[in-house]
Formats: sequence, structure tokens, C-alpha cells
Amino acid sequence: METPQEFGEELRRERELREVTREQLAEVTKVSVRQIEALEAGRFELLPARVFARGFVLAVARHLGLDAERSAAAFNHVHEGWSAEREKSSASGAESSPSQRIRLSRPRKNVSLNTTALGVAVALVLALLTGVAAVLKGRAGAPDGAVARGETPVEATPVPDALRLPPAIAADVVPVPSELPLVEPAAARPVLAPAPSGTSRILTLTFSEDCWTEVKVDGRPVAAELFRKGTKRRFEGGRTFELTLGNAGGVVVDVDGAAIGVVGQLGQVVKNFVIGEPGAVSGPQGG
Repeated sequence: METPQEFGEELRRERELREVTREQLAEVTKVSVRQIEALEAGRFELLPARVFARGFVLAVARHLGLDAERSAAAFNHVHEGWSAEREKSSASGAESSPSQRIRLSRPRKNVSLNTTALGVAVALVLALLTGVAAVLKGRAGAPDGAVARGETPVEATPVPDALRLPPAIAADVVPVPSELPLVEPAAARPVLAPAPSGTSRILTLTFSEDCWTEVKVDGRPVAAELFRKGTKRRFEGGRTFELTLGNAGGVVVDVDGAAIGVVGQLGQVVKNFVIGEPGAVSGPQGG
């Protein structure tokens, strides 16, 4: 026997002559069926280290009634030849790989350099175009007089993030005509009848238009969301209410059944409109 396949074929033949299945052999020898199959197929690469595989051969040979030591010696001889051939093949492959890397390195390096140069050129062109577009946009957006005089437009005071309208709602806001007052005069609003002391109050908001709304009850935020047209919401359990409305003219305010009405114009942002203790209403801050 000179090859692993021949050794495995002989082992398989001896097992079949004795009418022993692989499963029966595995149960007795405690060698797994997979390892027995690898031995009989000559697949030494699927076996563990040679010292362990030799132990498998000893156990199988003893159970089959073979000369265990002779079988183990034959396995060692075949395994040594198989290992030498395998090492020789690995060394041959290692010797040929450097030349292959030399032949392949130049085209890959050239492709890499060309790709890098192209990417840098594209990035520079895009950066240049972006800068020119920004300059042209800034000049077009500034008033002609300001550009001619070189004056810097005065920036408006930024709105705090907590009170900023969502972009979608801000785009839908209708501007208030300049001839209309931004806030309804306080004298035109009804005065609320005092509620019994110690009782909670009910705030009702009826939305005739979409409106981003923030509601605080006794200083505690209870709502901050977009209410759609046709919605009606009730808030109760507090003594004071504070409203911030993104489209004040689209909301009718009612407290304890007494209508306050709208507290601003369509498209107007009203912030911190406070409904205090019964009988007290503070004016809003128009936005």
C-alpha cells in the first residue's frame, strides 16, 4: 500500500468482510463515522494530527481482529509519504507566486494611479463649480443697492429651535397683509368669567386650518405637534395654559366654555400666549 486511497480501500474491505457497518464500528471504537469515512476514502486532510489518526487506526483494527500494530505502522508509512508530497506541492506553489505577483503588480498599480488622479481632478472641478455657484447665488439674493454700496444686510434675530416651525408648515404659511393688525386689540377680546376656586379648567382648541401647536398646562408641556384642519382637542386638569401657534388665525380658542376666538391672523406665529388664572389673559408675542 503506497497511497492513502489504497490504505483506506483495504481497511474498508476488511470491515465489509466481517459485515460490520460504519455506525457499529463508531459505537464500539468511539471513533466518529465521519473519521471512519475519511480513513476509508484516503482523505487524510480531513483527519486530525497523525498521532490521533494513528489511534483511530489502532482502535478500528483491534475491533476488526486485524494486527493492530501492523495496521498502525502501515498507516504511518502511508501518511509520511502523503505529508511529503503535500509539503512539496506547497513549496512549489510558494516559489511560483512571487513571479506571478511581479507580472500582475504593474497593471494594478497603473490602474490605481490613474483612478486616483481622475478622482482628484473630478473633486477639484466640483469644488470650483460649487464655489462659483455660491458666489453668484449670494450676489443675486442681495438687494442691488446693498451690492453697489458694499453694505452687509442686517440679520434678523434667529428663532429659538424649540419654537421654530417645521419646514413643511412654514412653507404653507400665508403672509399677513401689511394693512391688517398682527394682534387683535386686547379690548376686543371677551373677559373670561371667574371659575370656582380650586377647580381645574378646560382648554378647547378647534382647528379651521393646519397649525403647528405647543400647549403647556401649568407650565408643563403636554403637546407639541401639527394639528390638521378639522381637528378639535381638549386639555384639562390645570389652572393656567400657555400656547404657541404656528398659524394663529386657523385656531379658535375656548376656555371653560367661554370663547376667546382666534388670537392672531392666518399665517401669523404667536408665541407664549398665556391664559392665566380665571379672568386673566395675557397678550401673545406675534412672530
